[in-house]
Amino acid sequence: MKLLTTAALPTLREHRARHPRLGDHLGRLITPRHFSRLHDTLADDFPMACDNDGYHGVDLPRYFRMIHAIAGPPPMSTRINSAWPGLSTDPLLLAAPPSPVLDERLLWITVPDVVRCACGAPTHCRNRPTRDCAPIGDAHATLEQFALMHVFLAWLPLAFVAQDGSEHGLIPWDAPGLRCLFIGGSDRWRYSPAAADLVAQAKRRGLLVHWGRASTQRQLRYVASLGVDSFDSSRFSRWRELLLQDGLRMASAGQQLRLTA
Repeated sequence: MKLLTTAALPTLREHRARHPRLGDHLGRLITPRHFSRLHDTLADDFPMACDNDGYHGVDLPRYFRMIHAIAGPPPMSTRINSAWPGLSTDPLLLAAPPSPVLDERLLWITVPDVVRCACGAPTHCRNRPTRDCAPIGDAHATLEQFALMHVFLAWLPLAFVAQDGSEHGLIPWDAPGLRCLFIGGSDRWRYSPAAADLVAQAKRRGLLVHWGRASTQRQLRYVASLGVDSFDSSRFSRWRELLLQDGLRMASAGQQLRLTA
């Protein structure tokens, strides 16, 4: 299992050099706010994935600047062939310029999900929160937004963010380009049987699974028992000097017998 951290490249290099046996479990999670030296990260053989900062509110201009930095704009034919594979027999599409080559160490890119506020506001009230305010994912709106943006992103390895309620037929399992199921949503839902069943479905379909916001030993033992491929937590980025090594040790423990949350 891999620990994906938003720490900068020098920090990743330092920890891999200091703890070489744990280095295979370390990767970088870039965001629209922090994606400097992304090609250097891949050249250094670190696996890399891209979050969309949905928890803090997606900034679409920054998000697409991040996408552009990864591979540049693809030809229109690449977008068409990726979003609608059945059209690829058209002679005009077959004669189109080649698609951009993506680094195999690029694991996935999350399609922006939709996060509301528990108080009823359309977005999380981060600047002036009340006691009723808390970020809460909107599963229906997230699927609708995925469908809207998919045609622009299908040529990339995509991750879909599952939210509370996504188990009710709200996962685009057959979407071209889908590479990973990202388990988001509330703490209560992520550790529910519904989320565990989605993980099992994703693994049967050959998809990667990423678990958002897991940091304690109990949480990571449970996540590992499900066969999850990677996880993240701001805890390992904020206090990396104290905790990142412990996180890597837990990531390297391997899959155990299926545990309950």
